[in-house]
Amino acid sequence: MHDPLLYSNIMHRLNYVVIYDIFTPPVAARVFAYSNLAAYEVLANDKKHQLHSLQGKVKGLSNIPQPVVNSKIDYPFASLIALLKVGDILTFSADTMKLLTDSVKALAMNSGMPGEIYEASIAYGSQVADSVISWSKHDNYAQTRGATFAVSNIEGHWAPTPPAYFPAVESLWPTMRCMVMDSANMFPPPPPPVFSKDTSSEFYKMALDVMNTGNTLDSTKKWIANFWDCNSFKMHIEGHAMFATKAMTPCGHWMEIVGTIAKNNNADFYKTVSAYAGASIGIYDAFICCWFTKYKFDIMRPETYINRYIDQAWMPYLQTPPFPEYNSAHSTISAAAATVLGEIFKNNTAFRDSSERDWGWPDRTFKNSDEAAIEVSYSRFYGGIHYRNSVFTAYDQGKKIGKLVMNKLSGEQYAFTMPSGKQFEPTNHDKKTN
Repeated sequence: MHDPLLYSNIMHRLNYVVIYDIFTPPVAARVFAYSNLAAYEVLANDKKHQLHSLQGKVKGLSNIPQPVVNSKIDYPFASLIALLKVGDILTFSADTMKLLTDSVKALAMNSGMPGEIYEASIAYGSQVADSVISWSKHDNYAQTRGATFAVSNIEGHWAPTPPAYFPAVESLWPTMRCMVMDSANMFPPPPPPVFSKDTSSEFYKMALDVMNTGNTLDSTKKWIANFWDCNSFKMHIEGHAMFATKAMTPCGHWMEIVGTIAKNNNADFYKTVSAYAGASIGIYDAFICCWFTKYKFDIMRPETYINRYIDQAWMPYLQTPPFPEYNSAHSTISAAAATVLGEIFKNNTAFRDSSERDWGWPDRTFKNSDEAAIEVSYSRFYGGIHYRNSVFTAYDQGKKIGKLVMNKLSGEQYAFTMPSGKQFEPTNHDKKTN
């Protein structure tokens, strides 16, 4: 029960439950953050290890149950119980989650775990899970359900995009309770260029840059765009037929990366759970921060601008997600997660990302987590769904959020002044194979 690969495997299974349940990216981040936080808090009460509770560090988190004195608890097993119970409550696939929980319990019993330890571990893991779920009910999530976003029809503002013209999703997400940020606007990016149709304007040139880049993508840039697409619900239209496909969310992709980097570093169970918790908390707050920016500026997507003012027939390489453009959510959450992983594992770990195999995309390799985050930013530009400026400001925003998470986790002070991602661009160090 102390094998960190077991925890990573459970997280992988939970990721696929999230895919099946078709959660929006911010909601998926909520599932991962609360689940991993519950597991972390269980381990933080194991006095034989050096993890420290996040009570008082994560907003509103308190009253995590303490284990009964002299109780015999297998803390890794109890952490899995907490993870699975929270995951079960926050997802829809109850039968799948029950089978997964039962399999973990059976593994504990078959390992020869004494009955007293087995029962005490389940009881404690469940108590912590209940406490985290109780705390989660005050994050404003219920109040955001059913929210609709009124399209302004003002020039330069967001409008629904082809092929399905979905309404904007999660318009009230900026009102969600943050975990480590003071507010949704703690790290505001600079405002985007002023909207203009003038061919000499910065906005026009910004859109033209997207179009010209999309028209000249080589095979590597297409691979990069597809590899990081992470569109959890993509609509397809073929003739008179319309159907949708599912994929990992951006945060789900990073959960897979956490497991890979932890394994490459031979991280023990406790460090592995810390990495998942830190990355998922960073991703959760990054979505709130980014969503605040999106709905504050309400900027139209490149596809809309180009179709209206440059080329009516142009299409982006990737399908445009249904929410305002500025700035890039995938870039923000990736930079946050990569920063946490870089600090925990000292950012010197090369890794091979195989998480897109189920969607037909060959593995990609990276020198470290930050190189992957930089590539994510460019992938959104290559895909034609973000302006170049938007991915750079989002990368910087995400780095600051990741540093803040590490301040909370470690108690150390990491500087918030970060170099811009503008000087970087993905390399062709991978060769695509068909």
